[in-house]
Amino acid sequence: MRKIKKTKNVKMNLTLSPEFYHLLQQNAQNDYVKVATWTKQFLMKNLNGDKLEKKCLTENETAK
Repeated sequence: MRKIKKTKNVKMNLTLSPEFYHLLQQNAQNDYVKVATWTKQFLMKNLNGDKLEKKCLTENETAK
């Protein structure tokens, strides 16, 4: 029999600049989802090691 892992959801608040939020909003509208859903999907997909450095939404920022 397979064991099922229990996962916990954690809520998080973000403070973003209006320009960055607008960028997130545009991306979410393109995918027909809410901004929070799009942001969560993006983070879950791209937060694996060096991937974050290669796929940064803003030009001048690097994640370290």
